[in-house]
Amino acid sequence: MKNRDVVLGAMYSAFSVLLLALSVTFGNDVFLLMLSSIPIAFAMDHLGYRAGILSYFTVLALSFAFFAVKPSIVGFAVVFGPYTLIRVLLSRKSFLLIVVRWITLIGLSLIAYEISEALLGIHGNYFKLAALILVVITLLLYERFVELSLQWHRKFIKKFSNMER
Repeated sequence: MKNRDVVLGAMYSAFSVLLLALSVTFGNDVFLLMLSSIPIAFAMDHLGYRAGILSYFTVLALSFAFFAVKPSIVGFAVVFGPYTLIRVLLSRKSFLLIVVRWITLIGLSLIAYEISEALLGIHGNYFKLAALILVVITLLLYERFVELSLQWHRKFIKKFSNMER
């Protein structure tokens, strides 16, 4: 890896940790939690698979070191972090890959729900169906948000990498 790639990867990781810290500070805000996984997707898309995976594990280690087990950190570790890595790996536009991404996202969200129910004591059988429907709608929006963010980032990098110095 070049020095520039290492610096960019560190900046992406730092920005992701900052957004996770804000998510924990503001009462485990879901929007900031989702937003914290976007720099990981940028790192993987722009710098390659190794840099993206390294960035994910760096963010994970720092967030567990600073905040221990919080709902935002568990959500990032189980759902949003791995999903962005898988999503960038399966970024082609074929219908089968889109279905695989959705199945992966829903599976990861169900695992996160069960972990949060076991570790954090979230209960409520009356609202389980409503919560799952809300999760699916939120994940639809998240999927679209990741796609638009990656498109913006590619244009941004292309624009500024072609500029003369």
